[in-house]
Amino acid sequence: MKIRAFALLLSLAAAACDEAPTLASARGTAPAAISYTAPVTAEGHLTGADGMQLFYRVYGGGPDTTVVLAGGPGLPISYLDKDLAPLAHGRTLIFFDARGAGYSQLTTDPALLSIHRHVADVEAVRQHFGIGKLQLIGHSWGAMVAGFYAAAHPQNVDRMVLVTPGPLQAQHDAQFEAERQLRTSPQVLQQQGELIGLLLSGQSPDPLATCEQLFSIYFPAYFHDAANVANLRGSWCDMTPAAASLLPFTMFAGRASLGADWNLAPMLSGVQTPALVIHGAGDPIPFASTSGYAQALPNGELRVIQGAGHFPWLEEPAEFFTAVNTFLRRGNL
Repeated sequence: MKIRAFALLLSLAAAACDEAPTLASARGTAPAAISYTAPVTAEGHLTGADGMQLFYRVYGGGPDTTVVLAGGPGLPISYLDKDLAPLAHGRTLIFFDARGAGYSQLTTDPALLSIHRHVADVEAVRQHFGIGKLQLIGHSWGAMVAGFYAAAHPQNVDRMVLVTPGPLQAQHDAQFEAERQLRTSPQVLQQQGELIGLLLSGQSPDPLATCEQLFSIYFPAYFHDAANVANLRGSWCDMTPAAASLLPFTMFAGRASLGADWNLAPMLSGVQTPALVIHGAGDPIPFASTSGYAQALPNGELRVIQGAGHFPWLEEPAEFFTAVNTFLRRGNL
């Protein structure tokens, strides 16, 4: 049961110019027109909800501001920021480590790790940077947080992109976990369990190394082609050792706050925010879950990216960045 919950929470982990980037000559390779050299223009800590200190990093400095919400809960921005840097061309792109993750403040109080506290942190980030209406990009768990935030603060969201969002309903979790296990050998499943146990017990002599070892054998099952894991420019575990040790706790606490039988569709049905929902055709999270987001949202649209899984920007970057940029720019027309 611990491994299954951990799996859920992992799931619940502008191009260089105005023209759309040219398509890659081969799947999984970034086309030359995509620039990953966007400058880091600011970083530091800000005060989130409950006085929690949140680490942030800002790319670019364009007039439109987009806040990116990472997956997990508990995964650091380091698995996202370098790889999503192309979106910073022409806009300001803000990443922040969620509470209990990366270089943000840690807590062992599960009440402070609920999805509603994560939502409160998004609002604190908006206020800190003086943003009127923001754009949101959420990945996996971060997409779930984006949906909750848009429901709670509809006046503050211009549009949002939900990238391979975490399961819409609890029933999709079993389907997701069954598929993940089918893609993973029994030997690797056993090794994953041992590494998770090390982190859960607090007995790992090197939590960062254990974290990297775990994710190096965990995430390949989330890809259309496991070889594309090598396209990652960032790191799964750029965080403090203490954050790595607490990562399973942070994940379990966030997941528990959803309840045992969650269903986000009724909440999303009242969200009028324009939303692009992206599904990787090779994602172990079922299509019915992701398409359900687009169906529930009154102004939702679905984009299916073939040849990609849970991390589409690493497998089909040209199609991913074109889709996201085209959608976000509609708000300026």
